[in-house]
Amino acid sequence: MAEPLRLGLSGSAFAYVMPREVLARTFAPTDGKSVKLDDRQNAMMVDFMRDMMSVMSSSRVEAMECYHSTAWDRDAIIDVVDVAPNIEIWSVHSPYGRWFDPSSPDPEARAGGIEAYCDAVEAARMLGAKVVVAHPGANVQYDTPKSERLKLAVEPFQKIADLAGESGIKVAIEPLPKQEPGSTLDEVLWLIDHIKRPNVGVNLDVNHLFPPEQVPSYIEKAGDLIINVHISDQDGQERHWLPFQGTLDWQRIIDSFVKIGYAGPLVYETHIRDAKTCEDVGRAVVENYSKLIALAPISST
Repeated sequence: MAEPLRLGLSGSAFAYVMPREVLARTFAPTDGKSVKLDDRQNAMMVDFMRDMMSVMSSSRVEAMECYHSTAWDRDAIIDVVDVAPNIEIWSVHSPYGRWFDPSSPDPEARAGGIEAYCDAVEAARMLGAKVVVAHPGANVQYDTPKSERLKLAVEPFQKIADLAGESGIKVAIEPLPKQEPGSTLDEVLWLIDHIKRPNVGVNLDVNHLFPPEQVPSYIEKAGDLIINVHISDQDGQERHWLPFQGTLDWQRIIDSFVKIGYAGPLVYETHIRDAKTCEDVGRAVVENYSKLIALAPISST
């Protein structure tokens, strides 16, 4: 290991304490387009981000993954990260949905995917982030076979990767949990192989790979292609539970990450439904991470 498995936290972990009005407009439904926040809603989002970053700055969290939405004022949100200069902005998560789909047979949706993902690359550049997390497709049903949709995604990802490469940013493609293209690790590996760009790899989300008992072998199969890691628990279905609430074998998972030499953060992408405040989210994740990292055969400091 080049460095310890650090605690990272995804902004989506705070979804249940985000203002409802902002949440509803930020995360557009799969079949809809994002609606821009107005000035008042952007101000609400900035206040929320400031609270979230302030909480994390005094916690054990070392790295942050920002969810990027085309709905909000990017420049205003980015200014807030100065609230927590001790937190590394490690990654930026691209939007997801019908109109942000690089694998879509609809040219408008493919173009929307390129535009939105390239916008996420620009946000990463402004934030100094090393990684952009990207989805290979969206869970939208078309007559086009999934194998053909994967082929359609190759050229969009080449364009996205080329732009990211200009700033030294890597693109991490995330396996997905439903019927969309990239719903298995093998499909993601096929896509990466055909994109043929050195800055493209895997975002290994342990909540999106099934069956649960095979997750350690998937980690080892992806090996040094793993650029980023999403941590949460499951039981054979996508759950986004905190580790130890589902059926994943966390000892074997941690051992596998150590075995392949993964040196990035473990980014908690969890849904903490009973949280009332940002403090509740931070406390739950830090307490859970303390248990998780105790499984690692390395120092966590």
